[in-house]
Amino acid sequence: MHHPAHDIQTVAEPNLLFGFPALFFGSLAVAGGVAFFLNKRWGSLPKMGERHYDLLVLILGLWCLGGLLTDAFAHISGVVDDTFFTPWHAIWYSGATAYGLYITYAILPDEGLTHLVKHPFQALDSVAPHHKPGVYGIVIFGIAGFGDMIWHELLGVENNTDILLSPTHIGLFIGLIMSVTAPMWSAWPDAKSGTNGAKSQLLLVFGIGAAWSVMMLMFRYSNLWFRPLQHFCYSGSTNFCDYGNYNEALEFGLQGLWLQALLTSGMLILFLRRWQPARGSMFILFSFNAVSMWVYSEFDQTVLWMSLVWAVIGELAVPLHGKFGMQVYVPFMAAMQVMIFMTSWFIQAQDLSNVTYWNEGTELHVLPFGWTIHATMGAVVVAAGIAWFATIVAVGPDIPEELKEK
Repeated sequence: MHHPAHDIQTVAEPNLLFGFPALFFGSLAVAGGVAFFLNKRWGSLPKMGERHYDLLVLILGLWCLGGLLTDAFAHISGVVDDTFFTPWHAIWYSGATAYGLYITYAILPDEGLTHLVKHPFQALDSVAPHHKPGVYGIVIFGIAGFGDMIWHELLGVENNTDILLSPTHIGLFIGLIMSVTAPMWSAWPDAKSGTNGAKSQLLLVFGIGAAWSVMMLMFRYSNLWFRPLQHFCYSGSTNFCDYGNYNEALEFGLQGLWLQALLTSGMLILFLRRWQPARGSMFILFSFNAVSMWVYSEFDQTVLWMSLVWAVIGELAVPLHGKFGMQVYVPFMAAMQVMIFMTSWFIQAQDLSNVTYWNEGTELHVLPFGWTIHATMGAVVVAAGIAWFATIVAVGPDIPEELKEK
């Protein structure tokens, strides 16, 4: 359970240069065929703001996300590319190319492509504010993708956590987050959006779920769900845990738990600040996160089941939001993230000691992590407190009317 990531080594893959163009152009050819079919069926592909536009944008964004997950798994599992031109990059960048071509079509001015090429900033400025994230996102992604190719070929390939800190990769993450959340921003100013059951919220939760997947990758190194118990437990006089110093073990663990509580809060607030969740929506959102967690953990079944339990609880707890608002629902879900994690480790943590608790001086240490009873219970409470504070910052008290007038 929660096995550590393998040591990443460069693996020589045969026919990588052939694999890239075959997948890249093959995928685009299939996408072109689908676009031709839709164009014939609908009369024309939808322009920005028209029916089906948000759906196509989301599908193209999910294509990019699929490439990201494939590339991330390749790095995490140790199949590291020694060139930019790999099959997994082909999946990622073919999706980005298809997305970029569609956005180019969607913002094409009446004067035609020549005018767009000559006056690109004018065309970008004319985009409605609620459509700009999707458009600007693919622009950022494209620039970062071209830069990533140069970065890889000139400066080498990143390994381990470095893949999350490469400047070009950060640009790709930001562009992808903006791209997949485009349907949400498009729907934001529409008072009727998301008011007709779960079906009306599918594009919204899929977009936010995809963005959550990207954020999970960016902060994967701080997620204890992907780590073995030894990395953050304390076992007293035994040699089971990595840390002999209690405070070091505790502080390492808390940093991971609390950063994930903040990340969870941000993703939930992004949706709940604007929409009342329909039945099924929260389960879909958390399930999207569960699939990402499963991939990032190298298909660890325990991580998948933990994530799905969290998804079920998130759905069952929706009445809390209906009655008390997100100021209660979000902290509850942040606390449950810690509780589920602790519960899943409790039985297996018997390896830490022959007892479920022990005393060191006046301090009572308990399983599953060997932390004191204060820290074990306090970690749950503080996770909820971080989430509660995040909701206060997001919503805040009303500004006095006299100040609004000024």
